[in-house]
Amino acid sequence: MRRFPLTTAAVLLLAAAAVVQFTVAGAVAALQRDPAALAAGEWWRLATPLLVQTLGRFQVAMNLVSLAIVGALVEQRLGRVRWVLLALAGTVAGQVSAYLQSDPGGGASIAVCGLAAGRLVAGLRVPSRADVVVVLYVAALAGWGFGGPVPALGAAVLAGLLWTVAGRAALAAIGLAAMVLLVRGDLHGSALTGGLVMAILLVREDRPGERARRAGDGPDRPVL
Repeated sequence: MRRFPLTTAAVLLLAAAAVVQFTVAGAVAALQRDPAALAAGEWWRLATPLLVQTLGRFQVAMNLVSLAIVGALVEQRLGRVRWVLLALAGTVAGQVSAYLQSDPGGGASIAVCGLAAGRLVAGLRVPSRADVVVVLYVAALAGWGFGGPVPALGAAVLAGLLWTVAGRAALAAIGLAAMVLLVRGDLHGSALTGGLVMAILLVREDRPGERARRAGDGPDRPVL
């Protein structure tokens, strides 16, 4: 990696504040997504659900790890400004979907979904071996949405096998998985779709020299 992913590191430190929920009584109740409280004027609940992981320690670990890995890959390829815009697109789309469905809770995964969508679109244009991270992440999310950890593991394994055979086909299949989640009313599907729309607007095809370098599987570099 040619440039330290500063934005990812800064947001990761902010997301790590989720550990406070295990020591401060009432933190989750005060910050999580709560449609009734939002309607009563607690406007901060539009953003603060990102700071608490309401499924507990497992969600904290998974969201911090995925944010670190996916975030760093996106920042290296697309730069810091696009990183922020993609994360915001996923967050806004996911939060709006959840509130419209009166779905309580919290978690940073909707921001990660926006980032993953950006890497997905960039990978469809010019694939890189690192794109397998997005394939596995979104496949696992889709599987989780259909039944929990076992389907998540199975979906990730199948997506990984598809990736080894045809990288672009795997990326396209993952885009389709996002649409399926959207139709099912899963907030991750909405977050991925928001990220996809933003990515299509932001991500342009790499320069010829950049394309040739990626074909040789060189390290990722921001495309500004």
